[in-house]
Amino acid sequence: MRKVFHFFILLVTAVFTTLTIPAVSGSQVLINEFLADPARDWDGDGVTNFRDDEWIEIINGGEAAVDLDGLYLADGDGEIVWRYGFTGSLAPGAVRIVFGSDSRVWEEANGYPIYGLSLNNAGDRLSLYRVSGTDTLLVDSYVYEDMAADDDRSVGRDERHLGTWVIFDAYNPCSERCVPAGAGCIPTPGQTNGCITSTRLESWGSIKRIYID
Repeated sequence: MRKVFHFFILLVTAVFTTLTIPAVSGSQVLINEFLADPARDWDGDGVTNFRDDEWIEIINGGEAAVDLDGLYLADGDGEIVWRYGFTGSLAPGAVRIVFGSDSRVWEEANGYPIYGLSLNNAGDRLSLYRVSGTDTLLVDSYVYEDMAADDDRSVGRDERHLGTWVIFDAYNPCSERCVPAGAGCIPTPGQTNGCITSTRLESWGSIKRIYID
């Protein structure tokens, strides 16, 4: 009888604890698109630079705004080296773009070696972490190979199916051996990953000027 009573107490306690835990936010921040081997002026500063024109984009794939404070980008395996720390918030469905030039400024301001995003053209691992106190939680990661890092090819999620990745290869068409497959679309930094097949757009700099001017 004591065992039954003890089990009942534990069950009630577990149910009460579950009911009193705040609901987890529907927000889900993910790596959305990146470009590791720039051959044009993607950050729009008037200069093409292999370090500054790399970029990584994140997306809030959830249904609620999310606080970005405590989110960090890193690359490679082994010891974690932070490349960029986010601040502010991100609305549902919105994206945030980080260029290598942004990373370089952040590294310098926070006392880190100044490498930029440091995306390896031979293949690399991108990781997104959330740091809270002494806890470091891996939020999302993606491993790419060298074919995904050829000149002006970006890799991104299919906006209709966020679990599916494609190469945005309009500027540098893929062969049938590309992994993931080429989509024939231009890279879309700072925008959701719709497919634009025209290659008339020169770079993100030209796109950015449309909204700034």
